[in-house]
Amino acid sequence: MAVTAEQPIPPPCPIAFKEWAGVCSALADGRQSLILRKGGIDESAGEFRPEHPAFWLYPTHLHEAQQGLRDSSVPEPIPDEPGMIPLPALAVVEEVAWVDRDEVLEGLADQHVWTEETVRKRFHYKRPGLWVLGVRVWRAEPPPRVAITPEHAGCKSWVPLEEPPPMTGLVPTLDPATLASRMARIRAIAAPEAP
Repeated sequence: MAVTAEQPIPPPCPIAFKEWAGVCSALADGRQSLILRKGGIDESAGEFRPEHPAFWLYPTHLHEAQQGLRDSSVPEPIPDEPGMIPLPALAVVEEVAWVDRDEVLEGLADQHVWTEETVRKRFHYKRPGLWVLGVRVWRAEPPPRVAITPEHAGCKSWVPLEEPPPMTGLVPTLDPATLASRMARIRAIAAPEAP
């Protein structure tokens, strides 16, 4: 599928989002169109925005087995150059919705690969509620490889990239109509008031 005027490629991006490898795979092949977050959302001029509106997906297996994915096609770590990691896709946030009732998330179960237990744990961590980020995703063919730095280590969500990867070989994971339908469903579940 070619990039259309409706799906312009964003400018070079120097940040990556660490997420379970199985989730990165689902996002990169169009099976998933959302990310669940507890925080990292700011309010600016009355609008809620993520701290990073565009980011590369940085696959990790940290804690993945402890909580779980319902998708059995979780990829094994990709044998790669020592000290390098492939970034399978680029994501741009299209929708931000606050969900304050966990039963509402059940309506989005077909848009992600987490188990019900994983979603429930994330929802109830510290205080009930979750941000749902609807994302437009471009798969990178081939995935750019970046050097793993000390800043990438540990349990953190956002990692800086020393040099933004090239924006070539990006292929949209969904056609515009399917993406619009999924984003409309995320808009429809938003709570009337965010925290």
